[in-house]
Amino acid sequence: LPFGVIKFKYWIASSEKQVEIIVYPVCLHYARRAKYLTAFGTDPFGNFGWHNYRLDRIVSEQLTILKWGNSQIPKKLFKLWKEGKLPTVEYVEQELEKAWGFNFYLPRDLLIMRFESKFARWYVDDTVRHPTFKPIKYQNLSKLVQKEIKNPQEKQQLLNIIQARSPQDAYYYGWIRNGDINVLMRLRDWRPKGEVIAPISIREKLILEAEQELANYD
Repeated sequence: LPFGVIKFKYWIASSEKQVEIIVYPVCLHYARRAKYLTAFGTDPFGNFGWHNYRLDRIVSEQLTILKWGNSQIPKKLFKLWKEGKLPTVEYVEQELEKAWGFNFYLPRDLLIMRFESKFARWYVDDTVRHPTFKPIKYQNLSKLVQKEIKNPQEKQQLLNIIQARSPQDAYYYGWIRNGDINVLMRLRDWRPKGEVIAPISIREKLILEAEQELANYD
């Protein structure tokens, strides 16, 4: 959209407050039963980059269009325009293809899942999640970790977990956007029949959630 930049008031549900947003609009998406504006600029938390904005949380009655050269436009964004390097829809599509998760600007991490074989046959096999999410043989897991995990401590931790697991179970791997709520909700739904082996950060988060849930029944 070459006409310029847009300004609007946006509602942040987590902090229950409104903030002013100034961004370059790139495209619209429908996901998780809601419509989103994918835009580039200063996000609701003050960071410069990509963000998906829910349309029903835009509280301004009208969008304000700022022409290029307006002093309110972030300098970094203006510089991209001057250099002809504004973000594109094609870039968004490429990033969505690289990993499972609508928030394509979040870190891309390796996902390794273990399922009970019967559960996998009924609820995981032949389902559509993301092109990168595929079954993998148990004997190939260690090679995958050796190749993709750079942190030595995390690599050894994952290898130890894999060694302690049964070759008879079903295993899947893929790439996810770490922090994407939609992906996290799916991983929660697979509990307790699905074990997140990697990434370690999500594994530890789900362990803590399971412990907190169990404590409710003390």
